[in-house]
Amino acid sequence: MLGNKVQTKHGLETTVAEYLSLSSIEKTTFRSKFLQLYDSSPLYQVLDRNNLIIAHAGFREEFIGKNNSKVKTFVLYGDITGETNPDGTPVRRDWAKAYKGKAVIVYGHTPVKEPRVINNTYNIDTGAVFGGQLTALRYPEMKLESVPAAMPYVPEKFRLI
Repeated sequence: MLGNKVQTKHGLETTVAEYLSLSSIEKTTFRSKFLQLYDSSPLYQVLDRNNLIIAHAGFREEFIGKNNSKVKTFVLYGDITGETNPDGTPVRRDWAKAYKGKAVIVYGHTPVKEPRVINNTYNIDTGAVFGGQLTALRYPEMKLESVPAAMPYVPEKFRLI
């Protein structure tokens, strides 16, 4: 980061600077439109007749079709215990280790150096924003594709699982 601009391999991006240059009315309008988009977006995606689930931090097969606070918390944060780590982040259980469902779950939220595939779950958060890789799962081929990130590498951001 350089001030309010993000350094990329192609030069300086001005997105943050452009936002900061908006009038207060334009910022309020932008914020309102963003919050409307966020609030109207689904918590998770169910694809291929319940065979593929896309969620931010995790999912349980029994959540399909549900949209309550328990589902929302799990999808956004993972399987949290209610406790916090010394750095203030929530303590999370490794829900994927115990997953026994038929549906393939694709998620992220926890940056790992390499995609993690366990029990029909795919953590594809390979930390592009922290200088790792950007990873995708090609479905139904079940092939992982990764490309290097342009951001500087920050090793302490990656979780060892």
